[in-house]
Amino acid sequence: MLFLMVLLTLSCGNKKHDVAYYEQMVDSIRRAEQVRDIQKKSGIYNNPIEAWFDTLHLHTLPIQTAGGDIEKLGDFVSVPLSVNENFGYPSTAHLKAMALPSRYSSRVILLCEMQDSITPALYLYTMDKKHHPVDMLCIYHQEKVNRATDSGLTYQEYFITSQYEITIMRYFKGREALKPELEEARCYTISKDGMFEEQPIEL
Repeated sequence: MLFLMVLLTLSCGNKKHDVAYYEQMVDSIRRAEQVRDIQKKSGIYNNPIEAWFDTLHLHTLPIQTAGGDIEKLGDFVSVPLSVNENFGYPSTAHLKAMALPSRYSSRVILLCEMQDSITPALYLYTMDKKHHPVDMLCIYHQEKVNRATDSGLTYQEYFITSQYEITIMRYFKGREALKPELEEARCYTISKDGMFEEQPIEL
């Protein structure tokens, strides 16, 4: 309180005011903060983007891969076209999202981009307090590929632990193959500044 009153005194160009004046200013600041808290608890927002983020369903950890069947993961909420740019997408993209538990000071969002009517791609986003992306990691994507020796499908499987240890495995399934071939495995964690950091995998 004393620090705030000193700050207010310095910001007024050394104009002389009595103690009651500064107490009134402090009370006004407190009332404004209380009003903001009440509005948020009541679902009243000045910022529609913030309001939308607070409607997202929360999925607890851990998460196990569901392949292309995103319905197994839970309830995704459609992203309004006006919010697409918060994820770095044009307004024409068809996106869905759900919230995951926060990590350190970053909000974590699971974003689904529908590449066509049935094929999803999944991304983990870390967001700052203004709902802007800090970092992004693709955890599921599938693609038809033609290789010199074979053609088939590449896809990913993923696992996310309760401590945000994120394991992503990429497979290739050829047309004639009986089972998919593991091509690559990577592990990531989320740093305190919201970045996805690759970790060595113990063999």
